[in-house]
Amino acid sequence: MKKLLLSAGLLLGSIWISAQAPEKMSYQAVMRNSGGQLLLNQNIAVRVSVLQSTPTGTVVYSERLTGTTNANGLVSLEIGSGTVLSGTFAGINWASGNYYLKTETDPSGGTAYSIAGTSQLLSVPYAMYAKTAGGTSGGGLTLPYAATVNNAATLFSLTNDGDGTSLEGVNNTTTSSIAAVRGVVNSTAPGGFSSAVRGINNGTGGLGIGTWGSQNGSGWGVYGVTPNGLGIYGNSSGAGTGVYANSNTGTGLTATSTNGIAASISIFNNANNNNVLNANTLGNGTVVNVSTTGTGAGVVSNSGSGFAIHGITSAQTSAGVIADNNGAGEAVVGRNTSDIAGAVVGRNDGGGYGVRGFVSGNTTGTSVGVFGQVGLNSGKGRAGRFVNTNTNNDKNTFEVESNGAGNIPDNTLGNVSSFLNTNTNSVSAAVRGEVKTIFANFGAAGIFGVSSGTGGFGGLFYSSNATGNGAALVALTDGNGNAITANAGKNGNAVEANIDGTGRAIYGWTPSFGLGKAAEFRHFNASNTNDVVTAITIGNGNAGNFKVDRTSGTSAAVKGEVNSIFANFGTAGIYGISSGTGGYAGLFHASNPAGNGPALIAIADGNGNGVTANASGLGDGVEATADGTGSAIYGWIPNFSSGRAARFTNFNTGNTNPVITAEQRSGGNIALFRAGSTPANVARIDATGKGFFNGGTQNSGADLAEAFDVEGKTSEYEPGDILVISTDTDRTVEKSSKPYSTLVAGVYATKPGVLLTEENIDSELISKVPMGVVGVIPTKVCLEGGKIKRGDFIVTSSKSGIAMKGNPKKVKIGQVIGKALQDYDQNGIGKIKVLVNIK
Repeated sequence: MKKLLLSAGLLLGSIWISAQAPEKMSYQAVMRNSGGQLLLNQNIAVRVSVLQSTPTGTVVYSERLTGTTNANGLVSLEIGSGTVLSGTFAGINWASGNYYLKTETDPSGGTAYSIAGTSQLLSVPYAMYAKTAGGTSGGGLTLPYAATVNNAATLFSLTNDGDGTSLEGVNNTTTSSIAAVRGVVNSTAPGGFSSAVRGINNGTGGLGIGTWGSQNGSGWGVYGVTPNGLGIYGNSSGAGTGVYANSNTGTGLTATSTNGIAASISIFNNANNNNVLNANTLGNGTVVNVSTTGTGAGVVSNSGSGFAIHGITSAQTSAGVIADNNGAGEAVVGRNTSDIAGAVVGRNDGGGYGVRGFVSGNTTGTSVGVFGQVGLNSGKGRAGRFVNTNTNNDKNTFEVESNGAGNIPDNTLGNVSSFLNTNTNSVSAAVRGEVKTIFANFGAAGIFGVSSGTGGFGGLFYSSNATGNGAALVALTDGNGNAITANAGKNGNAVEANIDGTGRAIYGWTPSFGLGKAAEFRHFNASNTNDVVTAITIGNGNAGNFKVDRTSGTSAAVKGEVNSIFANFGTAGIYGISSGTGGYAGLFHASNPAGNGPALIAIADGNGNGVTANASGLGDGVEATADGTGSAIYGWIPNFSSGRAARFTNFNTGNTNPVITAEQRSGGNIALFRAGSTPANVARIDATGKGFFNGGTQNSGADLAEAFDVEGKTSEYEPGDILVISTDTDRTVEKSSKPYSTLVAGVYATKPGVLLTEENIDSELISKVPMGVVGVIPTKVCLEGGKIKRGDFIVTSSKSGIAMKGNPKKVKIGQVIGKALQDYDQNGIGKIKVLVNIK
């Protein structure tokens, strides 16, 4: 079934004509099809049902209505005028509860209802109930109306469940003392708390009002009068307010009197500890303003054991009590004859000030915020004393702060505090700070100076007399602690010392009787990679000068020690760096010509090297010279050692440089080798490169070879190939290609013991191959001449570069390569060792 969209509006009303309400309700609906298009000028049918109590409750009335939509798809019907299906419209008891209207629609005008909806009937239909509840059975009310009834119950009661007023009295006259609503209690002795008019508000919220009086002019919102009683009495039985007075721009409460007291506020309950009077303001005005034009006091207050005047403020810019003096007197004077109490006591129970004195208007600099003075009338007390009696108080006992620029040399200009002893013969301190504690915690100091800005000094000590010899700072300790401990918590220096004259920036010394150290520097942080001591100079003097000035001394001028398991770069007892383009990272000079001690001794008691030298650039790892008759380098092994006097190794497989280079520019031998308990010469290499060996020579090669050029590329040749003399190029060989060739010259040598060449020793022989002519050489062979037995002649075959067994009956002079040293009976090409000797 096609879905139908329905937009409906229910128009209900009651029209009073001759005190009779029509038994109808208007109903309107906009009809649309499933595509949202309006159904224009089309007949429709609607079944209407009135349900009681719930959307699915009992049907008390039902009827069928028909109609036609207009050009806008709107249909207008009247409920109560259709064909009744059940019940009667007039019989609906609208006062008995909630009712719901259910509509079922057939867009084609029949009874196949395809859409239904239910909605609650609101207040308008219930107006039909007025025909039975209103004006048909009651009587009229004639005004003015007066009646006297003796009844304990309420005589007249109006209840309004809406937002309107239950009872309203209006008077439009201008006569004085009239009342729109008046209540009168005629008894001259009524019961307690009897009232002529009583307003009750049962709301528990904070916005309800029991009785509300208002006046739009300059009169009174509420006016109460009595000869001897209370004109207006307000009482709060709980935590509320008995009387609340409020004004937007005027005065919230005004109390006046001609002869009596204008206002009396008291608490008569001894157990009530609340304030008698609270005065508050959220504005900038004065909370309480007291003035007098006579000789009396503005405020007189007295107390037994409490405070006569207790001023409280919560803002930093205000004051609990302020006293002004516009003349020459004192603003506040405290007089005291007691020996234990204070004439003026400033007490602070919060975070503010107990006593605060400040200067706000004197531009000449002569005024004083707080002035403590002693000595008047021969007094011997203290001008000021600050004591902390709480051992758990970690705050400062005394603080002085200034925002002025100040002038340090002048004790009168802008310093935070200035202490001066003007007695030139005095030995007392201008400032003496003492702390008596068993702890050496941070801040436990006789004097603690702090610089909290981005500059400034935590402490400054200045001997300003240019002719004086006194120290700017002397630090002494009679105990075991440090005389001075300095710490920089960030990037600054713990101690910075400089000298403008010719003295020393830092001079550490021990007296003749002292056993301590002049200086010691340590790192205790294992992660700290900075230097323990750094000495830098931009002059020509030494960055550091260490001397043991004792001719019989055996100690070192400088001792550097590192205790580490790592042999990393920089892990050194002494680490010298030359960061310029010249200079030495280290220089050791035995300057006495008569001395026999070496300039440098390097000893390793472990497995490490005595000296390790490395040059990462073009320099030499070690350069040694001898200006005398000694050796530039002398390596020797003592008679108890089994090590080497010298060893030279190249561990880089890509480094083609020689491990050792020995140069001789004077014509003598390049190298000379000696052996024996009484060393004698056993081998030498002269300046021409010729070698002389008393015991002969031996190497690991098995043959004698000579370097030859080849036809083609050397990459096409490999060890074991049979080589013959080329007929195309002088002094050139090529692979064999004919059997029993008389041009056979040798075999491509696998590992020549001696390689002969006409080239210079610096030649790399890249375009040549080593051809073995005598010796045992692995040679390529095949079975073209039959199985090979040890001792068989070996000759060339028809295969390129391959040898075979030679037939002794066919062999001619110059064809034999050599004799087989191994058997060979395998198919294909293999290698056997051959004693090569061309014949």
